[in-house]
Amino acid sequence: MKVSVRRWTALLTIAALLMMAGCAKREVVDSSGETQASNRSLVIGYAEDGVVVAQNERDFSRSLFDAMGEAEDSIALEYQNDAFSNDGVHFSCYIANSLDNPYDMFIQVFADENFQDELFLSQLLRPGQAFERLELNHALPSGVTTVYVALTQVEVVDGQQMIHAQTFVTMDFTVY
Repeated sequence: MKVSVRRWTALLTIAALLMMAGCAKREVVDSSGETQASNRSLVIGYAEDGVVVAQNERDFSRSLFDAMGEAEDSIALEYQNDAFSNDGVHFSCYIANSLDNPYDMFIQVFADENFQDELFLSQLLRPGQAFERLELNHALPSGVTTVYVALTQVEVVDGQQMIHAQTFVTMDFTVY
């Protein structure tokens, strides 16, 4: 998987913007997993609808980690770059939380590089789970749209869901 310097620069810029914008929210969860009453956002639940067991690409992920020096906060990527739709809302795709990731993950898809037009926000995927279909918040136009995908790992610290690591990729969503 060869990534150009321009794409890495764009991805790093996107990461910085998202981190500054504070796109992810925290919630208080007690030791039984129940949400405590607070003024914070809802706890991110686990995705169930449309979730499948991820394809086994451990060898590919392992070679990526080896090439990157396997930093502790790295996220193993497991996705196909293209997604397809006939109506602009329901997309056939593949986005997974790799078995190589030790943390649960949620996915956000944006139509713009400023992360203002959110197309999709998932609940948590456990390692080894994947989406093969997404339903967007609104339709994309016919043709190919480059979307911006945030992959965010979550861990529980002192009973609160916190961001552990986050990475960003672009994908091509095609509407026929």
